[in-house]
Amino acid sequence: MPLTIQAMTVRQLLTLNADILAELRRRGLVRTKNAPLGDLAEYGAALAYSGQLAKNSEKSYDLTAADGRHIQVKARSVDRNASKSLPFSPFRTFDFDAAVFIVIDAETNSVRSAFEWTPDEVRTLGRRRNHTNGHVVRIDQIQSAGTDVTAMMQGVWAQLLDLVEAVGPEG
Repeated sequence: MPLTIQAMTVRQLLTLNADILAELRRRGLVRTKNAPLGDLAEYGAALAYSGQLAKNSEKSYDLTAADGRHIQVKARSVDRNASKSLPFSPFRTFDFDAAVFIVIDAETNSVRSAFEWTPDEVRTLGRRRNHTNGHVVRIDQIQSAGTDVTAMMQGVWAQLLDLVEAVGPEG
């Protein structure tokens, strides 16, 4: 009997999604691999910070951590051939207490690295881009500042990948 989507773990769903996105890219229909990644990264960060997801309409942050801090989450999926200068999505507002950058390995669906930056670090080290109307941070920059939260995010991400039914932070 074939495995149903409902019975698949998050890891299995992400692998299937990667295969589907690769075929859509081959057909020239999509350009990125990041479809569900942002939402999953926010969910994982909410678990890691024992936080509560913000409403989708919140522009400045993605979750409120247990300690009351507002956290902005940026995630990027990269494969072994990816340029080290790939940017995360731009920051257009700075009404958050910390930004968490998470780099996901596209082949293994595991966390390669994760760093927490202050808004001042984003403003200072990020580059202002007029065409995106925001500050942009590249994946090769995230280890140059902030706090390394890789181990924390790897642990939560590993648990998240094995979920079949999600029960956690409600937005």
